[in-house]
Amino acid sequence: MPASPLRFPRPTALAFAAAILGACGGSGGGGDGGGNPPAAPAVIDAGNAATITREVLDAGLGAGSFGAAVGGGSILSADGGGNAGALALARQRKTIQLAQRSVTISAETFDCLVTGTVRLSGAVANADTLTAGDRISAEFNGCDDAEGAVIDGGLRIDVTGFSGDIFSDQYVLGARVMVTNLSIAEDGESVTGNGVFNLDLDLSLPLVSDLTVSGALLETSSGSNFWVLRDFAVTIREDGTGIQLQTQYSGTGTLESGGVAGAVDFVTVVPLLATGDAYPLTGEVLITGADGATIRATVLDAQTIRLAIDLDGNGAVDETQQMAWSAVGAFGAVFYVANPVPVPLP
Repeated sequence: MPASPLRFPRPTALAFAAAILGACGGSGGGGDGGGNPPAAPAVIDAGNAATITREVLDAGLGAGSFGAAVGGGSILSADGGGNAGALALARQRKTIQLAQRSVTISAETFDCLVTGTVRLSGAVANADTLTAGDRISAEFNGCDDAEGAVIDGGLRIDVTGFSGDIFSDQYVLGARVMVTNLSIAEDGESVTGNGVFNLDLDLSLPLVSDLTVSGALLETSSGSNFWVLRDFAVTIREDGTGIQLQTQYSGTGTLESGGVAGAVDFVTVVPLLATGDAYPLTGEVLITGADGATIRATVLDAQTIRLAIDLDGNGAVDETQQMAWSAVGAFGAVFYVANPVPVPLP
């Protein structure tokens, strides 16, 4: 998938796929299945520094886009007009006895807007809203809801906190999300995710969103490529109140991938900031591998990133490289779909 700095007006299920698909470096035998121990730290050298940086920016910080797809996009939401998103449980008012304060919903299959089905079940304390303790499960079967992607696999959402109005897209949501072989396909490419993560989404202010995705383990794969995130927390803040949309990205975690022999730790020293449709124009990410070796990736402008590489971990820069944002792969595509700022429906 080519990088694209363009934006889509609403988050879509494709955010999950775009966060990973463009991380085109490397190959491997698929994810670790959740049973393998963490990989040993990767050896950083001048030859792999650019690849490691690309993987971290795409698949590491891209975890927030996965959360945006679930928490603010079509997988979780529905538009009240037949869209079979998981929150159709709350929106299918005609199928719920509103007189009952506590509602347990037996599994029911809905047709998706174009092709395929989604089987929904769960328990909600109040049919008109979400409440801590609510449970929503969905099994997608070739579901095409006219969002540009086809979804298969399982999703479970346990609500840990909620306030606001789910129907107006102004709310604060806390949830524990489990994905089981959740696969999203578009244009002949697909990505599959497995894992459990916490999602905190604040859409209480018009045209402003704060999203944090965190967890101990999240695995994704595409063909023979794989990515494993451990002990991660990624935050995306978007502010559409000004003339141009401003997007801020920050995060920390440990990443393993088919493109890198070993694991690297990453942390944003300075949040990455993008304005409008451009790539980030400021920000800094520190990546650490074996023996304390580091890559300090500093955004010079919306076209270029500088890599200051410390090969032996002594704190001194041994080599400096520059790379174009266009060489990063999916990072532009991640931005393209990550935007959870709600746009008023006509």
